[in-house]
Amino acid sequence: MIRSAFCFLLLAPAALAAEAKAPDITQNGIQTAFRVLQKEYIRSGDLTFDELNRAALHGLLERLQFGAELVSRTEDSKLADPGGVQAEMLRPGIALLRPKAFSQAEIAVMEQHLAKFVQDGAKHLILDLRASASPGDFDVAAGMLGLFVPENEVLFKTRQMTDSNTEVLRSEREPLWKASLLVLIDGDTCNVGEAIAAVLRQRKQALLIGSATRGAAVRYETIPVDAHWSLRFARAEVLLPDDSSIFQKGLAPDFPIKLAEKAKRAFFDPENKTRPASTISDTPRVRFNEAALVAGTNPELDSYIRRSAGEPLPEDQPKPRDTVLQRAVDFLITSDHLQAAKINWSQKLPPESPAPKAIPVNE
Repeated sequence: MIRSAFCFLLLAPAALAAEAKAPDITQNGIQTAFRVLQKEYIRSGDLTFDELNRAALHGLLERLQFGAELVSRTEDSKLADPGGVQAEMLRPGIALLRPKAFSQAEIAVMEQHLAKFVQDGAKHLILDLRASASPGDFDVAAGMLGLFVPENEVLFKTRQMTDSNTEVLRSEREPLWKASLLVLIDGDTCNVGEAIAAVLRQRKQALLIGSATRGAAVRYETIPVDAHWSLRFARAEVLLPDDSSIFQKGLAPDFPIKLAEKAKRAFFDPENKTRPASTISDTPRVRFNEAALVAGTNPELDSYIRRSAGEPLPEDQPKPRDTVLQRAVDFLITSDHLQAAKINWSQKLPPESPAPKAIPVNE
């Protein structure tokens, strides 16, 4: 048991970087290092059986990355965040849909918002999957994908790690949204969001904007291991319709755009009630103009008074901006402009009129 534990101790976490460049250490080398440390290490008494086992588990979890983790049973037993769905018309014809918890209840809410967007004549939809949510169920991913994918189409497959058989999930309804679609992703996108983004991109129904995902598109199972801790580990992985997997690979965006972590945390804070549309546009400062002159008022007077008193003004500190969402909107506006400016190559130009002849001045 100690030999096995010390193997993990040697390999994790610092040695993992060297492991990719150098050959693996042999079993004989591991045992030699173990014997040397037991006898010659300055604090060899610290290498107790319990300490080695803790190091082994820590090293193994580091090696598995997000494939397994220890979670507090106190935190795990708390009620899940009710979440909700943010929905908003960002610009005329451009709608935003942002699920927060990726729960079963959010599917019906998304359906209502999509129906409203269609009724209002929206031409583009931005599906924001950047919310940091707890690992969810792939039945939720299938339900949300059913809002976009035609009925009876294969969405994805799930395969147990210890079983060669796969479960095929298909769309069970007619889609509500059939128009233009952009999907926002980043490293916080949960396993359900990753599955949704991967399927939509492989079907060529959406472009991905943002930053790379982690590659955690797996089904997790949580098992208590003692009175205080539970082990959450990957039990099944998602396979796309072509049997490819994104586990530990992730999704690279079609248009990579970075957003500062601090700014994103402010936008996605549950206590923050800021509307998404306000994070991509500025509110112009009220200035003295002709209308104010006619009305006999000066809207800049308060600013002058505060500035003369040495007080800061709101415009002195630029507000955080959701650059990912802003670039997505810019992309759609530009696309619409280019589509409207198509050149009709078959149209013939009218014949040019002959140039007028010059008349001599002296005649």
